[in-house]
Amino acid sequence: MFKKIVLFTVVLCFSFIAMAQQQQITGTVVDVKGNPIPGATVLVEGTQNGTATDPDGKFTLMAPANGTLLVSFIGYTTEKVALAGK
Repeated sequence: MFKKIVLFTVVLCFSFIAMAQQQQITGTVVDVKGNPIPGATVLVEGTQNGTATDPDGKFTLMAPANGTLLVSFIGYTTEKVALAGK
């Protein structure tokens, strides 16, 4: 019985460490004139984790602190945004 409790505690600690590596990212996608772009795709590079912007061009998603976001929309050049240091 004691081994199961210790194993559970170790697994619980590792899951907190893994969660700490992710952070909530919020932002707004705009064009060169500053107009919001609704429906733009924001992906974490190298993953399938992503979202689309709302009608105001805003988005929220979880990403690694040192990750890179790929922002794309039909008719626009895809942009890479490094998260490190921001």
